[in-house]
Amino acid sequence: MLNFFKFIKKNNRNSERVSVKVMFKYHYGNKDYMGLLRDICKNGFGFLSSNHLKSGEDIDMEVIVQCRDCEGEKWVELKEKAKIRWVAPNHSARLADYDVGCEFTEPNKEMQEKLDRMLEELSSSKKK
Repeated sequence: MLNFFKFIKKNNRNSERVSVKVMFKYHYGNKDYMGLLRDICKNGFGFLSSNHLKSGEDIDMEVIVQCRDCEGEKWVELKEKAKIRWVAPNHSARLADYDVGCEFTEPNKEMQEKLDRMLEELSSSKKK
């Protein structure tokens, strides 16, 4: 169903970022919306949105991601609170108007452990 973890690249977030392409649900301003998750790391995530969002505002995100390359946990369900850190016009895709970066604000310890294991497994498999 979901084949999202394609590759890992370094970034300036002090953690590995995993590129993903999956629709996800988020709650913002007392409404539910759909966005396209574009990457995730242990500290946060980036996504594309058709809705105007404001930096500094809180959102709740909900998504299930699959890691076909992992030997351990194959699925991670994320239901997390996050803060919007930046919003920029999206010039790379016609499907969404905004590129958004978020930071987890109240990370669930169990989710963080699963996500860390996934990132570690994918990182080590890419180095082989």
